[in-house]
Amino acid sequence: MAASDTNPQSISDRVAAFITDLNLADAPPEITGVAETAFVDTVGVMLAGSCEPAAQLVCEMIDAEGAAPAVSIVGRALRTSPQNAALANGTATQALDFDLSFMSGQSAAAIIPALLPLAEHLDATAEDVIAAYIVGCEVCARVVRSFPTLSSEGGWHGAGIVGGIASAAACARLTRAPAETIPAIISIAASTASGLGENYGTMVKPLHVGHAARNGLMAVSLGTKGFSANASSIEGKRGFLASYGRGFDWEVSPFDDLGERYDLLDPAYKIKPFSCGGLLHSSIEAALHLRDAAQPRLERIERITVGATKHAAGRVIDQYPWSEDSSRFSLRYLIPYALIRGAPTLATFTEEAMDDDEVRALADCVSAYVDDEFPDTSASGHSPGRLTLYFEDGDKLEEVVYHASGSKEAPMSEETIKAKFDDCASQAVDDVTASQIYNYLRNLRDHKSLKDLWPLLSPQ
Repeated sequence: MAASDTNPQSISDRVAAFITDLNLADAPPEITGVAETAFVDTVGVMLAGSCEPAAQLVCEMIDAEGAAPAVSIVGRALRTSPQNAALANGTATQALDFDLSFMSGQSAAAIIPALLPLAEHLDATAEDVIAAYIVGCEVCARVVRSFPTLSSEGGWHGAGIVGGIASAAACARLTRAPAETIPAIISIAASTASGLGENYGTMVKPLHVGHAARNGLMAVSLGTKGFSANASSIEGKRGFLASYGRGFDWEVSPFDDLGERYDLLDPAYKIKPFSCGGLLHSSIEAALHLRDAAQPRLERIERITVGATKHAAGRVIDQYPWSEDSSRFSLRYLIPYALIRGAPTLATFTEEAMDDDEVRALADCVSAYVDDEFPDTSASGHSPGRLTLYFEDGDKLEEVVYHASGSKEAPMSEETIKAKFDDCASQAVDDVTASQIYNYLRNLRDHKSLKDLWPLLSPQ
């Protein structure tokens, strides 16, 4: 049910005003550094993800289509159209489920995959790209806060449902789309929203991000050419919120503070320490905290319970993984793995790693439940975990982690962020190139043109 809205101005009109009026000089000064870190992390995981089967298959499809070789695809020698590049980049970004979380899951994941090819096509400045990223994230945050149960109750994948609107807003800013065309741009993007939670643990999940990134560019291309669409597509009776929020509460008041406060700063995004579903990270860290105490008596564990929010409990895979993709969401794999082998790495999510008799034996002891002490804060992205180990002699060990590493409450050090980038980038480029990319993105604001970046991202 929609909350009453006394402001006659449509949501799309408010979004249009924010997109066109934002002056980076008037925004909080620290937000530029926050955006630069997002580019570092996202491009790193995009490089690694470009080597994954899902991204490779998308690139094979793009290559077969024979589009004009206008822009680069990150991590690939292939050149293609901006929309195709956005599709490939977006799929690569989430192929490893290592991309940063913002608001409800990875709702903003499609923004940078769309901005990179568009920036190359337009020869955009770094300042313009940073401003566009901020715009996309803030619009994304308002959509999520308008309907905080979108992912937890509706069965949707937020990155696919919200991502197209977020990428469209960002790309509209980067193209300097006329304000009068932006309501249509947002409406077109809203009508392309899609992404089912049922496809978690498959190649379709990262495809949602690629699809959203491409749709954002398509919406801008069509909208600026005069393609018609209703301005009330977000809040209308048959609009985005009413359709995807059918049966649940939603409201439009979060759009009222666009440009006045910044969700990029609070609640901020979370950089993932592990290449798997972020809803599991607190529980994995709890397992790592208990590992030393549990190691001498692993064989005497009778059962392991994982307390989670309602949102998290409904998203994890409660069985042993059957594929590399499913391993990234498997509670019964990742908790025993952390207790026995330690912190998950990129190598954890391979068939060889999954074929582990010790981990498999302990997996049968693991079960999840909804912990009533944890508020279901799905819109903020917080996902606490309570891990309890019960032993045969009646003893038990318990650990609660409220905020996983990489969150605003438990920030990553610059050293750890760089180590993650280096590990990811090494999957696609040599060490020298990886260092050049890192330094370039870490100081993104210092570059007038981005021309030197594109050959680094697309190895020949």
